[in-house]
Amino acid sequence: MPYDPNNSAKDFAGRIVRQWGLRAGVALVALVTIRSSMFNIDQTELGFVRRFGTVVGDTTKPLEPGLHFKIPFVETADKIPVTLKTLHVPEFKVLTIDNQEITVEENFNYTIPKKNVYHLMYEVGGSGNVDITDQVVPVVKDRTSRVLAAQNMITVNANREAIQAQIEKNIVSSTETLFGIEAHSLQIAKLDPSPAFKASIDSATQAKNDAVKAENVLRTKQFEAQQTAAIAKGNADAAIEAARGQAESVMLNAKAQADATVLTATANKTSLELQGKGEEARLAAEISAFGGNPDKYNEYLRAKASLNWRGDVPSVETGSGGGPNLVLPLPAAAGRR
Repeated sequence: MPYDPNNSAKDFAGRIVRQWGLRAGVALVALVTIRSSMFNIDQTELGFVRRFGTVVGDTTKPLEPGLHFKIPFVETADKIPVTLKTLHVPEFKVLTIDNQEITVEENFNYTIPKKNVYHLMYEVGGSGNVDITDQVVPVVKDRTSRVLAAQNMITVNANREAIQAQIEKNIVSSTETLFGIEAHSLQIAKLDPSPAFKASIDSATQAKNDAVKAENVLRTKQFEAQQTAAIAKGNADAAIEAARGQAESVMLNAKAQADATVLTATANKTSLELQGKGEEARLAAEISAFGGNPDKYNEYLRAKASLNWRGDVPSVETGSGGGPNLVLPLPAAAGRR
């Protein structure tokens, strides 16, 4: 067969391609092998290595964060988060002791202790990198339902803090015993009664408000009536006091006038008596000058009157001294002897 330089070139190129392909395949296999032999555990995780399904090493000492190695295609690395985790429990419904439906929603906070990593990864649920949510959520719902089932719906809101504390206590105890997790807190995000119960409460509240309003209106009317009665009584008392004051004023004025009349009469009487006593004393004094003989005093008066007479007709005065005197003219004497 004659020599063909073109075929020789093609064979050489094919050999080169096959060689480089083989080298590339070996390099790729080596790279994959190297990459599959290394794994990293984050700061928030702990883990173990399994070989054909069996954990390698001490089960009480999980692998710490950092770079680790395993046998490719033979060993498997499992990791689990151990920092604080919040488990959200979606809405679910429970019945109270009085058959009232409540919608509950919760958030449960927990961490995984280092000593229980093996238990949670290989003895709870599925093996390896599994989430324990599917195991914890039913327990949380069950313990919550048990506590609320013993409550009366009317007192749920009033006892909410005590109810939450009891639910948290029961959940913490159960989850730590069953799963070995370390519970931290439980928050009840929702605790709502049924729409029918809310409607009945609203109706009862409205009825109570209406009763309170009616009572307030009644009290207002009673107060207004009492106020009106008090004003009327005050006006009546004022009128009575005014009439009494006027009557007493009239009586006092009458008494004052009567007393004034009595005092005037008494004064006049006393004055007349004093005048009479004065005249009597004066006459007694004048008579005493004549030795106490009234006849001599009368002669004295006649003699004195004769000395004062100027020939006029004498007059006679009569009266008691308490009023105007009556003067009567006397006829002239025919002659004196």
